Amino acid sequence: MDDQQTATNNDVKRAIADSFSKAASHYDEHASVQKEVADRLIASLQPWRDIIPSGPIIELGAGTGFVTKGVIDLYPDREIEVTDLSEGMIEFCSSKFADHDNLSFKVSDAEQVPEFDDPHYAMTVSGFTAHWFDHPAQTLAKWLQITKPGGLLLASFPGNESFSKWRKYCEELGLPFTANELPDVEEMVIKMSVGPAQVDYYEDTITREYESAKDFFDELKNLGMDTLKQGRQLTSKEMSLLIDHWDSSTEGKISVDYHIIFLAVKRDFDS
Repeated sequence: MDDQQTATNNDVKRAIADSFSKAASHYDEHASVQKEVADRLIASLQPWRDIIPSGPIIELGAGTGFVTKGVIDLYPDREIEVTDLSEGMIEFCSSKFADHDNLSFKVSDAEQVPEFDDPHYAMTVSGFTAHWFDHPAQTLAKWLQITKPGGLLLASFPGNESFSKWRKYCEELGLPFTANELPDVEEMVIKMSVGPAQVDYYEDTITREYESAKDFFDELKNLGMDTLKQGRQLTSKEMSLLIDHWDSSTEGKISVDYHIIFLAVKRDFDS
């Protein structure tokens, strides 16, 4: 990667971090899809609770702590490292969980994977974060490498079949589809299957309804989720055109589908 591309990527990451920092309080109250997915991710962890080896747990992209709360409840005495790219999210989390001595908080880019002489973490968990990575599959594969044999990597994220209606109406109008590229589950599973690991995943669709397409786009902005990683924003005229077309093509409320992937990877003992 050349210096110019690196600088561009760093600028985008700063923009993402700043957007989420500003949205932290609103996110904690209104991020209903993320909260639902976090609860389901923690529920999927229940059968693994007493199986993972000794050692610390790290959370990548904690946000305002939806997953963090579940991990604390399951592992009240385990060392838990809580990380996020956004300083505002980490400040919110550290205040929210200030009475838990087993937690540490750090502003950190999850794509800068630390190096250890030996696998370090008993579990790596990431709720609704991997789709913000430049290279989701490769990044999670690197985290698996520093997860202990017998340990677990657990992640959830929206997959690339999300927002089909948004895409459809953009195509009908000849407008750019400006949702960020989302992970492909098959690529993810293939990448995670390299090496000694057992990969399991589950796909589901979560649907939300809105009075207007404008309400959906306003929600993305208010939750800090409107930063583009590539391409350009629609002009105000183009956005109005898209909203009017989406609304007029729908009877009653508009619906938005999130294609959600739950991924569980158990690191085997090397043969």
